[in-house]
Amino acid sequence: MTALRRLLLAVLAFAWAGSLAGCTGLPRAELGSATLRSTSDKATGRLDSLVWDLPAGEPTTLDYQQAGDSSPYLVVSNLCDSLLRLNPDFSTSPALARSWDQPDARTLVLHLRDDVRFWDGTALTSADVVYSLKRQLDPNAVASSFFVNVKSIEATGTHTVTVRFTRPDELFLKELATTAGTVVQARYARRAGRKFGTAAGGVMCSGPFELAAWTSGASIELKANPRYWDARYRAHARKVTLLFVTDTTALTQALASGAVDGAYDVPNAALPTLKGSVAGQLYYGPSLKSVQVAPLQEKGISAEPDIRRALSLAVDRTQLADTVYRGAATPSTTVLPATGWDPETRSVYRKAAAALPLAHPTPTAADLRTARALVAKHPALRSGTLAVAAGNQDQINAAAVIQQAARSIGITLTIRQLPALQFSSMFYDPTYRRGLDFVLAEAFLDIPDPLDWIPNLVLPDAMFNWAGFDDPAATAALTTAQQTLDPRRRAALITDAQRRWEARTLAVPLLSPYEVTYMNKRITGATTSFAQTFAPSLALIGSR
Repeated sequence: MTALRRLLLAVLAFAWAGSLAGCTGLPRAELGSATLRSTSDKATGRLDSLVWDLPAGEPTTLDYQQAGDSSPYLVVSNLCDSLLRLNPDFSTSPALARSWDQPDARTLVLHLRDDVRFWDGTALTSADVVYSLKRQLDPNAVASSFFVNVKSIEATGTHTVTVRFTRPDELFLKELATTAGTVVQARYARRAGRKFGTAAGGVMCSGPFELAAWTSGASIELKANPRYWDARYRAHARKVTLLFVTDTTALTQALASGAVDGAYDVPNAALPTLKGSVAGQLYYGPSLKSVQVAPLQEKGISAEPDIRRALSLAVDRTQLADTVYRGAATPSTTVLPATGWDPETRSVYRKAAAALPLAHPTPTAADLRTARALVAKHPALRSGTLAVAAGNQDQINAAAVIQQAARSIGITLTIRQLPALQFSSMFYDPTYRRGLDFVLAEAFLDIPDPLDWIPNLVLPDAMFNWAGFDDPAATAALTTAQQTLDPRRRAALITDAQRRWEARTLAVPLLSPYEVTYMNKRITGATTSFAQTFAPSLALIGSR
């Protein structure tokens, strides 16, 4: 399903403030003396080599169909092209699809470029696009939920693909700017079989970088594709080395010393050191991230809405934002963060959120009394476990604040640090969730649209609905919303469902972080908004 990307491992929403900025819906906001920006200064020169870190760790796969968190997303998006391009301001533009039209509400016709070649020199055709999109119909594909309304995908010309739907779908076209719209060479993928996307099998794509080597446990090497079709995204670096440094202290030292040139999603525990570094610069950008405590079980302490509500009332989000995130986040009190609102109907979502009985960013005395009363109703549910990623100091520090808040209302939470691979696998495989009650989840939307992510938490069989939430009215509202092309009608349906899931405290929302990027002073050009996740952002990085 489409989400392993979202509620799980990686990261989800930042809080909006103020009015729309142009057509993107993302405002300019202040972080101390720094302004949120979507791009860094444009690169002016080439690089022989670039060393970049993946703080989320080594990708489990480079198969776009199974990519579900920030590491594989970034690598895949620099190797493989999607049908649409996600721009730094979260707008979309043509990519492999040079244009498209919709002759009716249930038909989408994609007109492909005729000048695109894979790394081996063969031409990209509609057959490759059909193959790539049809793989997403597999229920086990990460992006499968974006394809639920697809009836057929057919090549209707050498460079034309027609997608027909069983019902209208407002989301599908937008998602083609993410890995849901990634295109690979059909012949290569078929021959590789189960090895496709592995260190042994590799991939065959048309992006600005080619996969040169993947040494498991050590690094991934990319080399520039000199024949890349899009001059705007031709790689400035001849070679890129991607490292898998997940330990906060080690990464901080590597960045400050210049051993690593840069990284996205810089841990907030590293900010005090990196702010004072003379070797490079921190950039704060608009994001689609959020942090929340998510329930992992259908029985026990995490399955009880009263306990989740009590925790939500007790946690001091202001403390988390100021001390753990060093000001690089804002408190969030709803599962649907403001980042996910449709820019066309923000007023509808704002009004709905104001009417919800949400927790306060800083708990009041009344909040704590209510929380203790809720816990008192369940004497058998007084202890549980909270999973965090080992070595991630942000999560470890945040978990300590949550643990203290739980203790203040009569709940004992034991923090379990999981190695990166085990932490990632927990979101995919229920066997890794055994013995755990909650997870401190860093989740994200791919695009600013509630339906990009919320159904993966709310629908009965959704991948991240681990606590078994089931509300037929909410399900019906969200299902109808995806078929509704009018944005105001769609927003009314979504906010109706929101009232229902918030009444049961679907999860405990905490923060909306900013995108934090660090670059050595010798380089520039990186996209600094969350759009870097699904764009060939490494190709833009060069010398000053």
